[in-house]
Amino acid sequence: MPNAYDIPKGGTRQLRRRHKANILDLLRKEPGLSRSDLARRLELSPSAVTEAVAELLEEGLLLERPLPPQGQGRPSIALEVEGEKNLLLVWEMDVDRMAVALTNLKGEVRAREVLPPAPRDPEEALRLLAEATEPLLERGRILAATATVPGLLEPEEGHLTLAPNLGWRDLPLGGMVREALAGLGLGDLPLVVENEANAAAYGLYALGGWEVDHCLYLNLGVGVGGGVVVDRKVYHGARFHAGEVGHIPLDPEGPSCGCGKRGCAEVYLSYRRWQLGASEALLQEMAERLAHLTAILLSALDPALVVLGGPLVEAVGEELLATVRERLPRYALGVHDPEQVVLSPFKREAALLGAGALAAARFLEQVTFAEVG
Repeated sequence: MPNAYDIPKGGTRQLRRRHKANILDLLRKEPGLSRSDLARRLELSPSAVTEAVAELLEEGLLLERPLPPQGQGRPSIALEVEGEKNLLLVWEMDVDRMAVALTNLKGEVRAREVLPPAPRDPEEALRLLAEATEPLLERGRILAATATVPGLLEPEEGHLTLAPNLGWRDLPLGGMVREALAGLGLGDLPLVVENEANAAAYGLYALGGWEVDHCLYLNLGVGVGGGVVVDRKVYHGARFHAGEVGHIPLDPEGPSCGCGKRGCAEVYLSYRRWQLGASEALLQEMAERLAHLTAILLSALDPALVVLGGPLVEAVGEELLATVRERLPRYALGVHDPEQVVLSPFKREAALLGAGALAAARFLEQVTFAEVG
């Protein structure tokens, strides 16, 4: 099975670019490696590493710093990804806020502007995001961008089928985002348009520190959304609707849901329900329902982790988690460990950080660093 750093077939130029992408990818996760470290870790020749690093330094994507000398001989030089001037643009559109952020290849937020909730007019939403972005562009060069939305969409073209909580339906959102970026002189950027829960799931995989290749994120907010990462990639499903876990029925005789069915997970686990009747009894009931839902998802998807996030988790996360772990064995097969269920460390910023991680991954996929100006 090939590893993450296998080199594709192709000409010298393509190989050199792939070397550069692999070096950047490793250094953004493990800063401070030397050239000899890189050669050993990536199984490349010293000359290949030296050539690729020289180009990355010239392009301003890497920095050097001397390491303390150890014995006689020349001191080693540590390498790290430049994180102040090489930036990734994030646009977040949601029911409780919009946001513009600049992150870097290391997953750090360098700038953030929070805006009011997305308006019903998507063109107005994009205009407001572009307006808030313009003064941030002087901070550095933008390498790639991600736009997130709470809705069903086809990620390759960015066609939005439905974002019910925003009132948006059947939109060429990817093209609209591209047009708004073009107005800022960024029309040629590598671009990702993604569901917010999928972005959050990817961010938890890439930045959460758990070192797992398969994880599931549950966002407990206005509704219940899910994002799935399988083999280090967002899983979208055959029709790009994977992760719509809020409409898994937990009780066919339960209350009516906005989708027209009864007893959906969203009916029981929304943050709005907690706001309207917060009590210990309600917390216990919601935890029971969440344990039931989690067991279904563990059996269906077998993730290494189930990560809980969203406003409900921010409000009562520790109490909720303890009870979910206690109740999970009632519903889950014995092969599943209650400790697989954890809380998101990113709180409200999970989708934003994940969007930045997706933009970084798209930039590395392009492998076109020679054209970075």
